[in-house]
Amino acid sequence: MTDGRRKLVVGVVLVAALSAFVYAFSLGRGTTDEVATTGAVEQLVPPQGAQVLRQSEIGIDLAPEWTGVLQINGIEIPEDQLRRVPAQNQVFFTPGPGREIEELPPGRVDVTALIWRPVADETREDADTVRWTFQVA
Repeated sequence: MTDGRRKLVVGVVLVAALSAFVYAFSLGRGTTDEVATTGAVEQLVPPQGAQVLRQSEIGIDLAPEWTGVLQINGIEIPEDQLRRVPAQNQVFFTPGPGREIEELPPGRVDVTALIWRPVADETREDADTVRWTFQVA
């Protein structure tokens, strides 16, 4: 292999490695860039990367003026199954009998929260997306 070709291959490998590192870092962040900079999220329940039991509560604690809905493994939780704490801008779901999700499946669980600010005349259509994952034992 010529010296020029070797430099090209090394350069391509370095760019690929850097891209993979950036991608892996972005997966572990837990929120989108836009949401992170607004300070909308005060706490994720359970936290990113936690290990929990099958009946664990899932939710999000938001800054004042924010609200949202939850999707777990791509399944949107119906409004009548969400536990809201309006005074603290919190939205929770606990799996159980007769619920959209009766128990969390073992392994990785993906949560998406769609969040928006009704006081700013935002609706669900204006929602930001917050994503995080955790493990079920």
